Amino acid sequence: MKHSDSLRRKKEFRYTYRMGKSCGGKLLAMVYVKNRGKEPKIGFSVSKKIGNAVVRNRVKRRMREAVTPLIPQIKGGINLIFIARDSIVEAPFLNIREGMVSQLMRAGLWEARERE
Repeated sequence: MKHSDSLRRKKEFRYTYRMGKSCGGKLLAMVYVKNRGKEPKIGFSVSKKIGNAVVRNRVKRRMREAVTPLIPQIKGGINLIFIARDSIVEAPFLNIREGMVSQLMRAGLWEARERE
C-alpha cells in the first residue's frame, strides 16, 4: 500500500468517524465516507483491547497487506477505516482479505473489474 493511499491526519480520522457510515463483520468493522479526492484513502484502527503493542502492530501489518491488492477495485473518492476485532488475531490471512471484500461489497464500494 502506498503512503499516499493512507489516512494520516487525526482530522481525517475524526471526519470519517463523525460523518461516515459503518458496517461490521466477524473479524473487522468498516467506517466509510466520501472525500474530495479521486483515490480511496484507507486507515486502520486496532484497540488496546486486542493485545500488547507487538500484537497490535502485527494485526495492522496484516490488514495493510490484505488490502493492498484490493485498492484498484475500491471505488474512488472515499475514506475507509478498517477496525480490528478480537477474533482477527488468530484468523488466517485469507479470511482477513475475504472479510474486507465482504465489507466493501456490503457497502457498495466494490467494483468488480475483469482481469486483463
